[in-house]
Amino acid sequence: MRKVTNKDIPKLIEILTGSFNENKSTNYVLKHKNLLPRLFEYSIRKGFLFGDVWINESENACAILIDPKKKKFNLKSTWLDLKLVFQVIGLTRVKKVLKKETITEQTLPKDLDYIHLWFLGVSPNAQGKGIGTELLKAVIEHYRKSKKGMCLETSTIKNLPFYEREGFKVYSTKDFGFKLYFYKKIYY
Repeated sequence: MRKVTNKDIPKLIEILTGSFNENKSTNYVLKHKNLLPRLFEYSIRKGFLFGDVWINESENACAILIDPKKKKFNLKSTWLDLKLVFQVIGLTRVKKVLKKETITEQTLPKDLDYIHLWFLGVSPNAQGKGIGTELLKAVIEHYRKSKKGMCLETSTIKNLPFYEREGFKVYSTKDFGFKLYFYKKIYY
């Protein structure tokens, strides 16, 4: 696995868009489903600002991680947020999306120094071959040195066993018209 550069952004958007095309949680925030690539461009850029963005060697899986300790107000982040509202979410959906984000922030652990696995995607034609597992294990191992755990949330039921096999435990669920499962893995 390697860190992503700006030249990798189109490839990451392709991977994430294919991987999350039917995802209830990501589609919840969009005013139109065809805006999914813009959501992922935003997410990648936020990863650059507040965490790390990784791609596997085969360039068919990627991960965006956010370090809550690095999330601070800055003009670049604010500009990205405004673009997201006007280009991707739409003004009529802002209240709904802010409510989801507030609940998510309130649900994430306050007593754990963790890295937030925001997105993990595998190209649709590479899914089911252990590629996501391999990337997840590499990401876990990388952050084991600097963090006490990893957190994520998912609305995709078929992914629950995937995370549980890697030692993640559900610590909360929230209902947004779909169930959002909050997972954490504590490093020992």
